[in-house]
Amino acid sequence: MVVPQYVVQFISDNGSNFVSAGNMLVQKYTTMYKTGCAAHGIQLLLKGFYEQIPWMKSVVYDAKSIQAYMYRHTIVTALMRKATKGRELKKPCTSRFASNFLVVQSVVTLENELRFLVASSEWRDLSYSKSREAIAMTGLIQNNVFWSQARECLQAWESLVRVLRLVDGDGSTAGYLYQAMELAKVGLQKRSEKDRDKYGHMLTLFEVRRKDNITHLIHAFSASLNPLYMTSPDFKQTMEMKEGMFFLFEKVLKPDEKDLFTKQYRDYILKSSSLFNATTYSLMKTCHPRIWWEFCGDSVPALKKYVIRILSQPCSSSSCERNWSAFEAAQTKKRNRLNPDMLGMLVYCRMNIMMMQKTDEKMFRDADPVNLSKLTEWPDYEEEVETCSQFVDENGSVGISGSSFDDTSADNASLIHPASSLSEVCVTYVDDPDGFEDFTFDF
Repeated sequence: MVVPQYVVQFISDNGSNFVSAGNMLVQKYTTMYKTGCAAHGIQLLLKGFYEQIPWMKSVVYDAKSIQAYMYRHTIVTALMRKATKGRELKKPCTSRFASNFLVVQSVVTLENELRFLVASSEWRDLSYSKSREAIAMTGLIQNNVFWSQARECLQAWESLVRVLRLVDGDGSTAGYLYQAMELAKVGLQKRSEKDRDKYGHMLTLFEVRRKDNITHLIHAFSASLNPLYMTSPDFKQTMEMKEGMFFLFEKVLKPDEKDLFTKQYRDYILKSSSLFNATTYSLMKTCHPRIWWEFCGDSVPALKKYVIRILSQPCSSSSCERNWSAFEAAQTKKRNRLNPDMLGMLVYCRMNIMMMQKTDEKMFRDADPVNLSKLTEWPDYEEEVETCSQFVDENGSVGISGSSFDDTSADNASLIHPASSLSEVCVTYVDDPDGFEDFTFDF
C-alpha cells in the first residue's frame, strides 16, 4: 500500500469539477501538489485562436471544407488518391481541437497535387465537377490567398506544436514545459512586432492561457533544475521561478530540510565545483535531467531527493483520457464465439501485456534529454487512432489492433483487473510505484 506522502503530484483536467476534486485532495494531503493538464490547456488555447481570430478561423474552415468534399463522393476520392499517389488528407477529431490544424497541415502538404487534380482533364470530364459546390471548391484550391494564409497559420502555430508534442503523453517533461512555453512566447512576440493587428490578440490569448491553464509555478522552478538549461546563455532566473521555489517551501518541503535545501540550491545555482565539472557537463548533454541528478547530485542529497521527484513528473493527464473501452467494443461484435467472461479475460490480459511492454519503453525514452527544436510533428489525433479495434476470428481467438493503449502510464499505475473500473477522470503520480497496489484515499 502506498501512503499519501509518497504521492508527488495530482494532475486533472481544467474542468471545474476536476479542479474541485483536486483542491479537496491537496487540502487533506499537504505533501502533494495539484497542476492542470497542460495538453488540455493548449487545446483550449488553440480553440481560442480559432474562435477569436477571424483569418485563422477562415483558413481552418476552408481546409476542412476541402477535406470533407474530397471524401464525400467515391469517384472524387478515387481521383484524389490517384493524384496524391495514395496519400490521404487528415480528418478532424471531435475530441481533440488541435486536429483541426492537422487538417490544414495535410492540405498544405498536398497543395501541388490538389491543384493538379482540379486542373486535370479527368476532373473536367467528371459530372460532379459541374455542380455549384465543385466549382466553388475548384476556385478555393486555385486561390493563392488561401494557400498563403494557410502556410502563415502553420508557421504561427509551429512553436505551439513543439509544446503540445512535448506534453501530450506520459513522459517526464516537467523540467521542459516552462522553457518550451518561453520559446513559444518569444516566437509570437516577434510576429506580433511585425504585424500587431494580425498577431497581437494571438499573443494576448497565449499569455492568459499560459498563466491560467498551462504552466504552474512548480514548472517554472523545475526549469531552473534542468542543468542543461540553467547553464545555457539563454537562462535567466525569473520571478516565476522564485515564486515556484517559495511554493515548494510552503507545500512540499519538510520543515527540518528547508535550511539545507536552500543552501544546496544556492550551491547549484552558483555552479559549485562539487556539482559541475567536465564529466557532469558532458552527462547533461546526453541524459535526461532526472538521470543527471541521480548520477551527479550526491553532494547535495537534500536537493537531489526533491529534484528527482519533481523532474520525474509528466505535465498532462492525456494518457488517462484515451479510449479504454476495449471490453465494451469487443462485446458489441455481431458474431462472438466466446462467452462474455472468457472474452473479457482475454481483452484485459491483452491490455495488461501491452501496459507491461510500455513500462520498458518508457524507461528507455525518459533516459534521453528532450531536444525542443526537434519536436515539430503534431500528435496524431485522428478518430481511428483514439479507438481500439477488436475482432474475433473464425477460430474464436481475440485480436486487438489500434493504438488506444500507446500512451498508457504503465510506469505509475497498477495493471487493469477485469473487476476494476476503466473510467478515469484524473491521474495521480507516485514516487514509489512498486507499492502502488491497494492505494486508496479515504475521504
